[in-house]
Amino acid sequence: MRRLVAVGLGVILAGGGGRTGALATPAVAPALVVPRVEGAVKIDAELEGKKVWEADVGATGNFKDARGQGMVPYTEAKLRWGNGKLYLMLYAGDLDLEGRVRTRDGAVDQDDAFRLEFGDGSDTRVIWVSLLGTLADARCRPVPGGRVCDAGWNSHARVAVDRDGTLNRIGDNDEEWVVEMAIPLAVLGVTNARPGTRIAFAVSRCEIGNGRQRGCGGWGIGQRGWLTLGR
Repeated sequence: MRRLVAVGLGVILAGGGGRTGALATPAVAPALVVPRVEGAVKIDAELEGKKVWEADVGATGNFKDARGQGMVPYTEAKLRWGNGKLYLMLYAGDLDLEGRVRTRDGAVDQDDAFRLEFGDGSDTRVIWVSLLGTLADARCRPVPGGRVCDAGWNSHARVAVDRDGTLNRIGDNDEEWVVEMAIPLAVLGVTNARPGTRIAFAVSRCEIGNGRQRGCGGWGIGQRGWLTLGR
């Protein structure tokens, strides 16, 4: 297994070392009740007419930036659970769609991507997913001065992406991209999922423009948020 300490992916995945580490800490930890679904959710990123995502329950709303304001461009996450899985819909408004990394566990933070963190810091599962559907995942634990991250850990996430715009053509006013994904709850350390189960969670994103970050925002950054599995 590969282990990365405070360099490369280790820095990217560290809670205070990534680009979103400077986001404002809310006074109260954010919380979401995640609705339960009965049937399996088809992971295809085709959201039109897919009722599972229509309600605003289990939604973060627009991510907050470093000033506590809504992120520009608009970005949000919605979550559902059932069938032993956590389902996510990640929506990203975007001016320029940028993505080049197709190798798993590559430097997807250099592309338009979301970062997901599960865990309270003592044992954290971290998943990056880009607009190309490229995954970088690791399991991290704290050490003096940072975190040790094992990139050999596999989230077994299923991912689909839909994009509206032209990839890697700067300045042509793209619109948006959407990730739909399913993650087995067991690999997140939730082995007996039931209504009332709580999961520490954070999600963040920076929009990339011409190779540089423009808007950044997140939910549960700074002060970890909590998901409660609903009935």
